[in-house]
Amino acid sequence: MRSGSASRTATEPNFYPDAVGAGPEVAVAMRLPRRAVIEKAWRAVGPGVEVLSSDDGGPLSRTVKRILDPLVLRLRANTKYSAPFVAPDVAAEMHRLIVEQSATLRATAQWFDLLKRERRRLRITTGNAQELYFPVCFELAVGKGAPTARERDVAEQYLRDIHSERDRTAIEVLNQYVGDDAVLAELSRQLERSWRDVRPGQEITRPFLAGLATVLGHADGHNAAAARQRVWSALVADSAPYNLGAAAHHDIAALPWSIVELGLSSVEPQRPPVIFGGDGERPLNRAVVERVRATLRRAMDRGELPDVPLLCAEEVDRAAAPWGLLAEDKQATLIAGVEVAVDLVPLDESARTRYDLSAQIQARLRKEAYVLHARRYLTAGGPLHPRQQHVVDDLSAFRRPYLSRLWARLHGRDVWQEPCTDVDDVRALLEGVARSVSLDHRQRIKAMLESG
Repeated sequence: MRSGSASRTATEPNFYPDAVGAGPEVAVAMRLPRRAVIEKAWRAVGPGVEVLSSDDGGPLSRTVKRILDPLVLRLRANTKYSAPFVAPDVAAEMHRLIVEQSATLRATAQWFDLLKRERRRLRITTGNAQELYFPVCFELAVGKGAPTARERDVAEQYLRDIHSERDRTAIEVLNQYVGDDAVLAELSRQLERSWRDVRPGQEITRPFLAGLATVLGHADGHNAAAARQRVWSALVADSAPYNLGAAAHHDIAALPWSIVELGLSSVEPQRPPVIFGGDGERPLNRAVVERVRATLRRAMDRGELPDVPLLCAEEVDRAAAPWGLLAEDKQATLIAGVEVAVDLVPLDESARTRYDLSAQIQARLRKEAYVLHARRYLTAGGPLHPRQQHVVDDLSAFRRPYLSRLWARLHGRDVWQEPCTDVDDVRALLEGVARSVSLDHRQRIKAMLESG
């Protein structure tokens, strides 16, 4: 886990030029985006790694996740390499480590090509080849170098070993795995280490929140839409979401909202989640095993997921990360959702919104028949059915069910590495969550009426 203190430092507000209400730019300590450092080093490796690369020549996201981060940069031992922005000397070290492994990375690519061909020959269709084979291919490259024509039997044996361990009833595998006290003890130690590593930096957050005025605002025309995308790209790379989430672990005075009032946590400061059991009503309180179980339930094809031990280890790091999310774009999207959520008060006609997007959502909610009905009942002071009271309570604190559902969707995207880098996609997500919560309310009332 990275420390927020390793992120970009600013002596003054670092305003985004396209943001509404943004002020002048000021000098910022020289830092380099981690992703750009890795991509530059990857390109320096040269030809021979095409199967590990994207169409534009950079490393695949799974190449970074399954090879570069854990096996080349070894983030668990070198946390300074994991900050979203790194100092020039750290960038130089990262570049050197990656380039020094050029021969091994080319051999890894050759092993992956061989394993893919053997996979097709053996008619194996389960599991994501990159997720399952990348670490194995790197291990083979380190131990054996590039494969020779005689290595087909080795590839076949590795494939059979990998897939013999995969079980289609993955939840049963999870239950068996976490039934071992030694496993729970090791996961607990990992959680303690990961939680301890999360520390907020000193960067101010006002520029990030100012930038949301553009992201969540109205864009009239192509130029405004392009400016909105530029601002969102800058916000995703900003350290503010990480630092705010890290502050929720330690210093709630640094937060502009209460994580308890938002419904994200039952206590503040946020406590480390447990591995198994506990109070899982709020998103940030959910046990690690319950999060993994939810991932397995939601998965359309569990074969696309890593094995249960790795899935649990990744979820421990995710649970300890700021906001319970590993990726910077998911953390930034949650903060944008929080800002929308605090605007949503559908039962209060006098409530005003700060953003154009939240105003649109609020207007749609207030037109819902069940919202109008609830408002009339509250004005008349008549009795409410218990289930109707539950809906009224949700409407009175709409931010809670809204953020609970948004967090669940972002958690799924975090697990599956689905990006939140397109601003229009993010805005559609924020609107879609409100529609989903509203539909849930309508279904609840419909069920109440049908039951008499």
